[in-house]
Formats: sequence, C-alpha cells, structure tokens
Amino acid sequence: LRQALEELSALNQISNAINAMMSVEEITQVIIDHCLRKVKASQGAVFLLQEEENHADRFRTFVRDFAQTDEHIPFHLNESLTGWMLKNRAIFVSNNPSEDERLRGLRLKELQISSILSTPLLSHGGMIGSLVIINKKISGGFTDDDRRFLGIVGTQTAKVIENARLLEKEKKLISMQRDMELAREIQQRFLPQGTLELPGCAVLGYNLPASDVGGDFYDIIQLDGNRLFFSIGDVVGKGIPASLLMANAQAVLRSHLLKGGNYSLQQLAERLNGLICQFTSVEQYISAVVGIYEADSGRMEYINAGHPSGFIISENGGMVRLEPSDLVIGVLPDYEFRVYETYLQPEDLLLFYSDGVTELFNASEEQFGEERLLEILRRAWRQPLEKLSAEIIAALNLFRREHPRSDDITLLALRRLP
Repeated sequence: LRQALEELSALNQISNAINAMMSVEEITQVIIDHCLRKVKASQGAVFLLQEEENHADRFRTFVRDFAQTDEHIPFHLNESLTGWMLKNRAIFVSNNPSEDERLRGLRLKELQISSILSTPLLSHGGMIGSLVIINKKISGGFTDDDRRFLGIVGTQTAKVIENARLLEKEKKLISMQRDMELAREIQQRFLPQGTLELPGCAVLGYNLPASDVGGDFYDIIQLDGNRLFFSIGDVVGKGIPASLLMANAQAVLRSHLLKGGNYSLQQLAERLNGLICQFTSVEQYISAVVGIYEADSGRMEYINAGHPSGFIISENGGMVRLEPSDLVIGVLPDYEFRVYETYLQPEDLLLFYSDGVTELFNASEEQFGEERLLEILRRAWRQPLEKLSAEIIAALNLFRREHPRSDDITLLALRRLP
C-alpha cells in the first residue's frame, strides 16, 4: 500500500507540474526529473520518433542528467532500445547491460552504464518514442516496482507529449501563414496599383496570385515625359520559389532602368536572360513581355519572350493579334531577342495577359480559353481600364465558380488617349 501511495503521489506531482501551454521540451524535462527522483537513477532521456519519414535524424532527443560525471546516453543505445521496443511494444529492463545479448556490441561497460530501464511511449497512433532511465544509484539495479512505475508514466504521458507536439505544429503553421501573408503584402506593394494616368495614355496592371505568393509580375515605369516602360511576366512554377525568381527579375529590370542608363529593350532582355541562365537551374525560366511606349506618337516597341500574344482593339472595331512570341528567358544565355514595333491610334486598347487567364479551368476541366476573353474585349473594351479588368475577373470567377485556381492571373492594359 505504501508503494502504491508513493507511485500515486509521484504521478500526481508530474500531472500537476505539466500544463497545456508547455513545450514538448519542458514536458519531457518534468517527466524525466520526477522519474529520476522516484526511481533514484542518474540519468534519463526521452527519444521521440520524428514524424517526417524523410527526416535526416529519426529521433528528437531530450536528455536530463543528474550525475554530471556520467556520459550522455549514446545514440546507438537509443537506436537499439527503440528498435527492440518497436518490435516488442514492452518495457525493457537490464541490470547487467554489458552482458545482455539484446545489447551486444554496444560497449556499455566502457560508457559506465550499469543498468537500463526503458518504456515505450504509446499513443493511439502507435509508438511515438521512448523514455529511458540509466544507472540506478542503489545496488541491485532497477526493481519490479521501478519497472511498473515507469510503465505507468509512459502510458500516462505519451498522450500529453503527443498533444504538445500537435500544439507546436499548429504554432509553426500559424507562424508560417503569417509570414506568407506578410510576403504577399510585400510582393503586392512592389506592383504598381490602380490606373496610371500619363500625358497621352492610361495604363493599368492587375495581379491575383493563385496562392499566398505568386510568380507572375508586371511593372509600369515612366522613363520621361513621353516614354513609358512596361513589363508583364510569368515565372514557371508556383509559390515561394517562383515568387523569389519573380522578385529578382523585376529588380533586374528596375535597376537597369532607374539608374539612368540608356538601355535598349534588346539589352534589357538579354541582360535579364543572361542572369537567369547564370544563377538558376534549367527548369526555371520566365515568359515575359517588355516594351516601351511613346505617348506623343503612339509608337510601341516590344519583345515577347515566350508569353501569350497581346491584342490591340481599335476604335473601328478591329482586333489585331501582336506578333508571335520568341524564346522564353532563362534557356539560352546568348540568345538574341527580336524587337517588334507597332503603333496605337487614339482610343486604341492594348492588352497583355498571363496564361492563368485563358488556361483557367472549371469543375468540368474545361478551359476558359482565348475566345471567351476576346468576347469580353469586343464588348467592354471602351470601359475604363479598372472596370474592364474587373469585368474580366468577374467572368473568370463565374466560369470557374467554386473550382480552385491553379495559376496566377495577371493583366496589363494600356489605352492611348486622344
């Protein structure tokens, strides 16, 4: 009865010392400390199996040492004990481990390990780790009472540890989500917002990432009182890798334009292409359009590097598809991009878009397609640019309904004013 009361008291102390907000490390320290005091041993550890199958280290280790001269519990001992318990799902006890056949070849005598007691930590999902106690301070080694107590502790605390791990995972996910939201906010701040009214033209860019951060970009930079630089691009892939490459591509173009050098479009495209080829893998590339528009004459020169062709819609109702695209950026380092030239008449509308528009799918796996986009342009091209972009986005949402988007959506529209 006395032994049972002592065990109950120890378990109660462990329970009272643990609260729901503790980390996994704090909980394991409480468990080990109380177990060492109760069974009068020198050292203890909790080894938790990592949940990720591809994790380089199979175990997450928490060690508490009450005998500072003792060696730490060796990793190969933990592997042997965990392997044995995974197979047997039982408590392991050895008061002569150097002669124990189950621990053959571990040279435990050299490590001054004289006794070992270990219990599996079992939850509803299976074994999540083990609690190991070594070197009983009293001669004779670990007793049946020690074995029973540690087994109870292992059973009672496995769920507590598992819940703490889930809480830590939830906190990490929340933190990651906050970081992603901040990254998206920063990314969107780098994109010009709203309609930009310049002498002789109005220009608007619109971007809607498929995830928190995207790989599409656009830019609008007034070079002087008459000339305007614009770009629209789509980095292969999704998420953070694509967004990082997108940010670098945009930074390269801006740095060359804003530092005052009189770069031609061909020079800009080829410098960007060279850098992408140099610093990224062959699987990473960019489709893009870069162009310069002259407001007084309506003249536009542009390079289309693997991007969907743009359209010009005229006052007389005509619609012109711009020249077909060239090679994408980031494939051939010494490639020479071709520069095209065209003119916009007063009231003409120029529209470029990313393939996330025409390749949007609905629940029936049907694509939105180019023809639906052209129907909107024929009907609404005279609308102010913000209303036109809103109408395109509304049509895309109506088409896909609840079906998730798998790609970023980007528009770039320019109208020559009378």
